[in-house]
Order: sequence, then C-alpha cells, then structure tokens
Amino acid sequence: MQQENIRCIPVWSGWVRLTHWLIAFGVLFQIVSAWAIQHGNVDYAFWRDWHMISGQLLLISVVGRIILLFLLPGSGHWRALLPDKAQWDGLLQMARFYLSFGKFPLPNWFAHNPFWRQLYPLLWLVLIAACATGLVYNAPYTLAGLSMHSLHGNLAVLISGFVILHVLAAFLHDLKGKGAAISGMINGLRYFHVAAAHKPPPETPFKGSTPPVYVSVDSIKRNTP
Repeated sequence: MQQENIRCIPVWSGWVRLTHWLIAFGVLFQIVSAWAIQHGNVDYAFWRDWHMISGQLLLISVVGRIILLFLLPGSGHWRALLPDKAQWDGLLQMARFYLSFGKFPLPNWFAHNPFWRQLYPLLWLVLIAACATGLVYNAPYTLAGLSMHSLHGNLAVLISGFVILHVLAAFLHDLKGKGAAISGMINGLRYFHVAAAHKPPPETPFKGSTPPVYVSVDSIKRNTP
C-alpha cells in the first residue's frame, strides 16, 4: 500500500468565508421567517419587517461576493469558476458518486466542488432576483405572466431546494471524504492526501497568516481510495 502524507492547505480566504456564511445565514433566516409569516400564529408585522431587512442584507452579501470575484486571487477569483477538462471529468465522477449514494469513490478537488461550482453563479443570480422581487412584492408588475409575489415565491422554492441538496451533499462529502469540506469553510484549510514520494511544485492559493504546505494539482485531482 502506497504511503501518503496529509497536507493542510489554505484554500478559502477570510472574505470568501465571511460572505459565504452571511449568505447562508441570510437564506436560512429568509426561509424560516417566510414559513412563520405564512403558517405560524405570530406577529405578522414583526416577521415581515425582519424578513425585508434580512433580504436587503442578503442582497448586499451576494453583491459583495460577486465583487470579490474580481478582487481576490486564487480560489476566490472568477477564473476559478470557469469550466475546464479536469472540471468536466470531476463532474462525471461526482455524478457517479451521487447516483450511487456514496458507493463510488468521492473524487478529490482543490477548492470548488466540480459538480456545484457552475451552479454557484446561477444561485447568486436567483438570489438577486428573489431579493429584487421581494422589494417590489406588492407592486402590480408582471413578468412572463407571473406577478411579483408569485415569482418571488417560485424563486424561494428553488432556493430552498438548492439549500437542502447543498447541505446534504456537504455532510455526505465529510462522511465519505478526507478533505474536511465543512471545516474548510470555517477555518479556510483543507486536507489533501498526497503520495509520500511525490515532490510537488510550489503553489500558493492565497496569502494568509498560516504558512502554506505545497501540493500539486495533479495529485489533488486523483480519486481517493
């Protein structure tokens, strides 16, 4: 059996993690408050006002995350979301992993999951559209034959479905993988298992206070056993 070294690599910058969790908690509060408004015996004005306030903060967070795509280097840059040959290979491997309910090996990746990374820009656009329709919720406008409140509700359902699948996938990755996918979005570090004989070239994802340990992209992309 080939010996492996575990490398701890800084992947996510503090700004990426901050905006990620602001968006995550903002979406969660929007879902809970919308449910409370429609189904609970609650103070309607209170929950409506905080739903609107949270929606505005969520919109700011999403716009901030998009702005960071043009300011941050490495995994936070917009080029990290562009498809390439390795990404499509990883996408097929991830599809096999999901369709087999975790029986196929979980492929490794450096920063963005190859299955989800092309969906993130689409999610940001849907979030912006949901926030925008929320701001004109009671306006008499229509789009594609739908009123603003109908369109807002449909977008909210789409976002809720994405959130459920995303959370389930994150737990499944941590259960079947060895890369610390969840904690990586908390402390910015991920673990990579690299053959001991391999001498990787220097590659720094981003500047941080923790000295990086270098690892090659080729060894990162291989399947985990």
